[in-house]
Amino acid sequence: MKKFLVLVFCVLFSLSLFACGAKEAAPAQPTAAPAASYRWDFVKRNGGVDSLKAACEQKGTIEELAYETPLYVSDPSTIVTKHLWVYLPYGYDQNRQYNVMYLMHGGGESEIYWLADERWGETTRNVLDNMIQTGVCDPFIVVTPTFYPPEGDFENPQGAEDLTYVFAKELRNDIVPFIEAKYSTYAAGDVSEANLAATRDHRAFAGLSMGSMTSIHSVLMQDLDLFAWIGSFSGAKTEVKDFQDALNADGVKDLPVKFWYNGNGRADIAHDEHDEFCHGVLEAMPERFTDGENFAWIDLRDGSHSYQSWIADLYNCMLVFFK
Repeated sequence: MKKFLVLVFCVLFSLSLFACGAKEAAPAQPTAAPAASYRWDFVKRNGGVDSLKAACEQKGTIEELAYETPLYVSDPSTIVTKHLWVYLPYGYDQNRQYNVMYLMHGGGESEIYWLADERWGETTRNVLDNMIQTGVCDPFIVVTPTFYPPEGDFENPQGAEDLTYVFAKELRNDIVPFIEAKYSTYAAGDVSEANLAATRDHRAFAGLSMGSMTSIHSVLMQDLDLFAWIGSFSGAKTEVKDFQDALNADGVKDLPVKFWYNGNGRADIAHDEHDEFCHGVLEAMPERFTDGENFAWIDLRDGSHSYQSWIADLYNCMLVFFK
């Protein structure tokens, strides 16, 4: 009898191990992530959001807007007209308050890249629609500006990388006030700098490549008092010491970074530099960034320097931003 019971126990135990192994081997699916376990739910392949790329019933809308801004990069006394695009979620209601993500393109692209580009615009809009409809995130507004001046207005001998730093002024002084005076955000129409700082928990910035460097140079290092959530996709050409000094400056040294997401494909040309910088920051600033709490480094296993990786990064951001 004892031998029989032992045999039964062994069989049941083996079956349980097999079941666990089968469960662990199952591919991850894009689903809403509980706040306590988000880091295990990030997609780690650039095809991980394929199921969200088809059109859904609840479609958001996009609008193109023009605004005026000084030409900060070369002649701030010159006022120029620029354009940006805005995604409004399905059922946008002026009587409801929305979180806002400011989303930047990369080098050689423009404000149309994420939302209106004929290659990727429809896919981005579908992914946003599906994320909201399936409950991955709450409805939110997306704004896609550009760091480039209007064509023909850029004469800066130091090069385009300056734009990733100088854009901080345009973002702070012109874009955020313009958007949040027009749309129903948590700023509630009060776009004074004090109120924009008070509502920073409802504002995010993310970007790819040169836009990723903008997320670091302009937002984390200069506009942190206005933004609490940052996404950096495929780019981080920065000295750790300079970054550390900027975040320890008076006025921002006590501000929490709610979450800083970093994503990069393993075959990306910017991978190693980005990886080295991020892990250098973790080592230098343990009091500010903790992996798995307010920081993530995600290697996309089949990722490269491409839209297919960056749309996966955008999805990953929205698993945790504003949560």
